[in-house]
Amino acid sequence: MDASDLPMGLRFGLDIDDYHAGPGISKSGLDDIERSPAIFYALHLDPARPAPRERAGQLEGQLAHCAVLEPDEFGKRYRVLPVMHRGTKAWKDLAGAAEADGLAPIQQDQYDTAMRQAESVRRLPEVREALERGHAEVSAYWSDPETGVLCRCRPDWVHPAGESGAIICDLKTCGDASPAEFARQAARKRYAVQDALYSDGYAAASGRETLAFIFVAVESEWPYAASAVMLDDESREVGRRAARRNLNTYARCLAANEWPGYSDRIEIVNLPAWAMKE
Repeated sequence: MDASDLPMGLRFGLDIDDYHAGPGISKSGLDDIERSPAIFYALHLDPARPAPRERAGQLEGQLAHCAVLEPDEFGKRYRVLPVMHRGTKAWKDLAGAAEADGLAPIQQDQYDTAMRQAESVRRLPEVREALERGHAEVSAYWSDPETGVLCRCRPDWVHPAGESGAIICDLKTCGDASPAEFARQAARKRYAVQDALYSDGYAAASGRETLAFIFVAVESEWPYAASAVMLDDESREVGRRAARRNLNTYARCLAANEWPGYSDRIEIVNLPAWAMKE
């Protein structure tokens, strides 16, 4: 679907499932394109593709996001139940009653973890200040100026800054929130591509300049330590070049309706540099 099929700009209050099922390529789509166009097609366009499965830790990440970014919504989305085995009749009865009321059942320990993560994040003074004003889960749509393809992103939090600026905050739950480990994780998970796509895309969709993109990392285990991290200019430029390469590949494949996969020949590969040293 091209840009003319959907109004450009910002969408507030869009259901997360509708966002994920909707048109446009997102950062996760660019990650799949990076693997191969065939994988992108299989995961996003193939009519025979299976329904997506919930990933390990997905619920815990959602709980942290709600507690940190939308604390007033927590009780409207979740019902806290006692800690018990989920296979028991008591749990099934209580969980069924919660779901009948439109609430997701969670256990007390899950609630406690999410609240402590929120407390830890809000002890970061600059992040706390940014979270005092703004919007959570803003869906942004724009047309890529070079290829014309429809793009989308959904910043966790957007803080308006000045008359025409914005600061984007993105919450990440992780095992180690130290800045040094986060840098390694950013390389593995292509967070620089996210920074570039969100910063440029939100600016295009909103007309506001993205003044900063802040990653807020909070750990999943006690004591739920948190840190705030920004990529340097050189790293952000690496992400911008990678995003451009992926967008160009996507546009070519979309236009030709051809989605090549991995090579069908036997390829010669090199061990990574660290393995060669050993």
